[in-house]
Amino acid sequence: MTKYNIEFLNEVESTNTYLKEKVRKQGLVSPYCVTAAVQSHGKGQRKKAWESEPYDNILASFLVNKPRSFNDLSKLNYVAALAVVDCLQNAGIAHVAIKWPNDVYVADKKIAGILIENSLTAREVKNAVVGIGLNVNQVQFASFNATSMALKTAKTWDTTQVLHQLYDTFYYYLKQDLSKLLLSVNELLFKKNEPVTFEQDGRMMEYKIKAVLANGNLAVLLNENPIELEHHKVKWIL
Repeated sequence: MTKYNIEFLNEVESTNTYLKEKVRKQGLVSPYCVTAAVQSHGKGQRKKAWESEPYDNILASFLVNKPRSFNDLSKLNYVAALAVVDCLQNAGIAHVAIKWPNDVYVADKKIAGILIENSLTAREVKNAVVGIGLNVNQVQFASFNATSMALKTAKTWDTTQVLHQLYDTFYYYLKQDLSKLLLSVNELLFKKNEPVTFEQDGRMMEYKIKAVLANGNLAVLLNENPIELEHHKVKWIL
C-alpha cells in the first residue's frame, strides 16, 4: 500500500507559496504534497487567478528536490500533465489533450493547469514546486472555456481518491526518461498539425503546431519553415 506524504489544509493563500516557504524553513524531502480546499490567492500562468469553488476541486503542490539542471525543469511540466491525463482517462474521459505549455484540455475546454516555481542558487535548482489545479466536482464556471470531471462523467468524485492517484502517477512519471515522456506528450498534443494563432511582440502570427521539445519549446512551422516558440515570449490566441 502506498504511503501518502500529503498535508491537507483547509485554506491557504496558495499551495505553491505555502510549500515553498515550508521547504525553506524545514528542508522537506520529496515525495511531499500539500493540498488545500480553498486558495485565497490561487495562481495561474501570467499572474492570472485560478478559479476554483471551495472543496470541489484538487488544488495541490508537489515537491521535487534538486532537479538535475535547469534543462530538466521542462520535464516537470510533462510529468504533471501526464499524471493528470492518467487520472482523466482512468475516469473514462475521452478526448484529453495536453495544451502547450501548461494546460490539460478535454476537447476544447480546460480541465487542469500547471504552475511550476523554483528555488534557485547561482548554478542549480535547489527545489521545484509543481502546482496542479484539477477541476473535479465543480459544475459552474465564470469562464465558458472550462470543464470538470463531474461535467464530463455526470458523477461526483471523491477528491481524496483522485489526489492519491495524481500523487502516485506524478512521482511515477518523475522517474521516467524524458524521451519516453516526450513521446507520450506529443501523442496527446493539443492542435497538433493544425494552424494556431499566437501573439508575439504585439503581432498576431499563425503557425502550424508540430511538437513539444525536450527544452520546453514548441516546434512549429511558419510558411513551412521550422522554428521554435518559447512560452514566455508568446501568447496563445486560438
